[in-house]
Amino acid sequence: MQDKRRKPPPQLQKPLLLLIKQIQPTNQTLAYNAATAVKTAQQAGAAYNLASNIAQHPNEGTNASVDSKNFTGLVGVKFGEKNNWQVYGGPVLQKLEGEVHLRGTAYNSTQGYDGIFAQSNGYGWMAGLAYSKPEIALKAALTYRSDIDHDTVAYESMPATGESGSYDMTITTPKSVNVDFQTGLNPTTLLTAKLRWVPWSDFSIKPPLYNATTKKATGADFKPLYPNGLNLIDYSDDGWAAELGLGKKLSNQWAVSGSVGWDSGAGDPTTTLGPVEGHWNVGLGAKYNVTPEVAVSAGVKYLMFGDAKSKIPNGDLVGDFQDNDAWIYGLRLTYQKK
Repeated sequence: MQDKRRKPPPQLQKPLLLLIKQIQPTNQTLAYNAATAVKTAQQAGAAYNLASNIAQHPNEGTNASVDSKNFTGLVGVKFGEKNNWQVYGGPVLQKLEGEVHLRGTAYNSTQGYDGIFAQSNGYGWMAGLAYSKPEIALKAALTYRSDIDHDTVAYESMPATGESGSYDMTITTPKSVNVDFQTGLNPTTLLTAKLRWVPWSDFSIKPPLYNATTKKATGADFKPLYPNGLNLIDYSDDGWAAELGLGKKLSNQWAVSGSVGWDSGAGDPTTTLGPVEGHWNVGLGAKYNVTPEVAVSAGVKYLMFGDAKSKIPNGDLVGDFQDNDAWIYGLRLTYQKK
């Protein structure tokens, strides 16, 4: 039986074969398509979360939320004549996501702005040096944590310009340096001290659409023209924090502790999304050893926030926050093989 299907003329067969070969997926093409699909899913998820949030909270005021999780893998090596010294370090995985909603005429051309920042994974590292002297319960440690870059997708909506869309952006969480110290005052009493430094003055969040809008805004809303645009969040000062604590062993099962702490904050005036200038805090805790290996700890901390004036990114003061406070509660179950 003769095949009656029409074939392309001979002069077109080679170009068609070449075209078919070109569009056949390679491993590289498949990998690119997979990456594009992930990004598209992130964008769709961010867009859905943004629309859902606006629909569920039509009259809600300015608010922001950040969800951060850290996972650290540590390896340490002891050295010295009595193994009193130790170096340690390892990789850090950080998950980060957040959202922000600006409401009110104080925000001028950016009022009504909504931004959703899709969950992203960032990787860093930490390293430290420690010294211990068990006979007097002395421990001292110096720990450095690197900054971490997050390449994320931001879905933004700017009612003032009628623009919205998804944009690639990078957020870098700052590095930190921590000093931890403890020593025994007597066989049942322990003194602890902590010091922490974070260079918040290097930190900023610059969503692309928000930044582009502030570049174009002039007149009564933004008196000068900002050629580089404005950051959504930034800080003027580095942050310092210190804490002094005292622990007391009451019996083989029970121990109690108390602490007092101070945090400098990161500058005043501060952002409207975190309108406090540091804080003082006091804490109380208790630990119960259920067995030699299992223990339950509980604690409460009261924070007295420092008064602060808040500003929007163009520098205008829009609020004065005073006499604010917060409570923190914690519960921990630990297992340590003896």
